[in-house]
Amino acid sequence: MGLPHVKHPPASTVFWLMGLPASGKTTLARRLLAHLQPEHPSCVLYDADEQRATGVLRDLGWSPEDRVATVEALSHAAVQHPIGIVTLVTSTPAERWLAADLLGERLHLIHVRAPEELRHARDALRPSPAYRANPAPDAPELSWTEPEHPELTLDTTAPLAVSEKAICSFADSMFQGGADQ
Repeated sequence: MGLPHVKHPPASTVFWLMGLPASGKTTLARRLLAHLQPEHPSCVLYDADEQRATGVLRDLGWSPEDRVATVEALSHAAVQHPIGIVTLVTSTPAERWLAADLLGERLHLIHVRAPEELRHARDALRPSPAYRANPAPDAPELSWTEPEHPELTLDTTAPLAVSEKAICSFADSMFQGGADQ
């Protein structure tokens, strides 16, 4: 009796945008998606906030166990596509290491940052603000540590067009000279 056929995911690239709530991750991810889709129509975006509201993360919160499950679920989903874009706070080194272990060389960590005042001003405009006067003990902003070696850091105090150009150029550099994704 032979071994069962195992379907391996296609070779893929995963752009993982991490940063505190309201730093600009989703905005930049959507711009990156719009930039990549004409040449790479199977490119997908997995936004953690949207997935918590309607998708695979619906039953997960912010406990350490739920954070591990979130990283695992988003990694698994993104790697099923030639190009995946993930937005997730990813506040601790352990969460980043887990993503790196799961995705290996396919993972490209991008740190999106903005100062506290700007994040809180942006957050106030959201339908469901992330920041609260008395955050839960497991709120991601309370365990945030600056990433040590992201491949790209974007400061979103710059005009959106500047950050957009930087992330799109970074992504384009991943595909120069390679096979079409």
